[in-house]
Amino acid sequence: MSHGTYNTQWNEAQNQIKELLEYEGAPETQKPEVDRVSAFQTVAVLYIKYIQVFRKLEECYYQIVHPQKRIVLRHVLDGTMGRLLELKNEMVNLEFSEYHFF
Repeated sequence: MSHGTYNTQWNEAQNQIKELLEYEGAPETQKPEVDRVSAFQTVAVLYIKYIQVFRKLEECYYQIVHPQKRIVLRHVLDGTMGRLLELKNEMVNLEFSEYHFF
């Protein structure tokens, strides 16, 4: 594949991250979930979407040759990995289990 393909894929991943951040919104304006099952489902959906974004970014990181782009892409990957860990921790706290079945 060409560099243009991975630049396009990176752009799509960035747009997906922007949509996820808009969906999550500010914590002050969100209503707390009263049901543990619905809260878990919400977090699980976010977790899966972040994994999809992570896979796209990871593929771009390994295929893009430009060192400046790789540095920026690595920062985005680190942030995405951090959010994945936060969501996984929330899922463990909600279900009291390390293993989840969707």
